[in-house]
Amino acid sequence: MSRVIVTLVGKDHPGIIAAVCNYFAENNINILDIKQTTVQEFINMMMIVDVSKYTGTFDNLAEGLNKVGEKVECIIKAQHEEIFDMMHRI
Repeated sequence: MSRVIVTLVGKDHPGIIAAVCNYFAENNINILDIKQTTVQEFINMMMIVDVSKYTGTFDNLAEGLNKVGEKVECIIKAQHEEIFDMMHRI
């Protein structure tokens, strides 16, 4: 299994989660874990996704999520799990 960490930050409004989930479904990406926090009108979401059945490159994934982010007016970033782990190791 190949896992990627996806983060989303922006102003909360209807359709954000639907747009992200539709992108994942269209690209054979499975959400393994999701955590969402909303503080006043802002949303912060972190997802761990399985990309083992995704046929594109990591760059394609990052660009696709960037386009979804532009559509929903949020910032969406993807990181390889290994890089995320190294960055947050104490």
